[in-house]
Amino acid sequence: MPAPSLRKPLSCLLLVLAATPPLISEACTTFASVGTANKDGGLIMAKNRDSLAAYEQLTIKREAGKSAYLGLFYNHSNHSPYPYLAAGINEHGLSVVQNESASINNANQFNDKDQSAVLYELLENYQSVAEVLNDEEKLFGNGMANFLIIGDKTEAILVEVGPNKKQYQIMSARENNNRLYHTNHYVLDSMRSLNQVYYPDSADRFDTIKAMMQANTSELTAVGDYYRWVNSAQNGYYDSIIREVTVASWIAEVPDSGTPQLHVRFTSPSQNFERFQISLTDSFWRDAPTAVKSQPLSGKGITSEPVGSERRYRYTEGEL
Repeated sequence: MPAPSLRKPLSCLLLVLAATPPLISEACTTFASVGTANKDGGLIMAKNRDSLAAYEQLTIKREAGKSAYLGLFYNHSNHSPYPYLAAGINEHGLSVVQNESASINNANQFNDKDQSAVLYELLENYQSVAEVLNDEEKLFGNGMANFLIIGDKTEAILVEVGPNKKQYQIMSARENNNRLYHTNHYVLDSMRSLNQVYYPDSADRFDTIKAMMQANTSELTAVGDYYRWVNSAQNGYYDSIIREVTVASWIAEVPDSGTPQLHVRFTSPSQNFERFQISLTDSFWRDAPTAVKSQPLSGKGITSEPVGSERRYRYTEGEL
């Protein structure tokens, strides 16, 4: 049987890990808010994708009999194909972001293909969080260690999946003041014993995004709060929300009423800087383009390194 859902707020959770030499995780920060936490209600969801130099692509997918969706696809070694998926939003407004479960002893056995598979399944075949919860054991009971935040305009959930079958735990945003946040270690009650490898940056990023989200009591916005948070560099090159290994940023907004918006930027040193802002109207989904075009760039606040440089781009607050 899956573990029962958590009944304590995330703010009360403590990270208890064995003391080991400091390591740096090359993995991500995700966060979301829903309902009364947001100025316009609905859902806001974000991910800073952290990795070594990688190739990123924003692509719309549509297959017969399945939902259309926009995804943040990637490949570690070249431009094509882009087989892996880190974040997405479908035509029904169902959104998902993913983090690597880096803190388990055998994290390397769960590869990008394993971690991407559930995102494909969710975005192609589900329309709401309620539908996802109806199939929770099928989706999360496979022992493919993973961290997910999944949301629609009425609800959001955090899912921690362990490395053994039927080992997972789910928490609703409603249990945590309509806010969720995650990095790369287990924080839910029944899962924390899985933490065996200590990454100080994961703990620092978790504490930082938790403090930022808790300091704002209501009326969170994408163009404002979320922009500022994905750009936060207050803890230095490796422990901040935006880091030396941040290769893409993703913010999806699905308001109670009005048009969903998607904001994405690519910051990988393997390719040119690109920025996207897309209104996800009914006509967009109905007549979806075969290729998604980036916005004309403004150089304000950006000092960029050339393609191929291992140095990342630098930002000022408000630039996405």
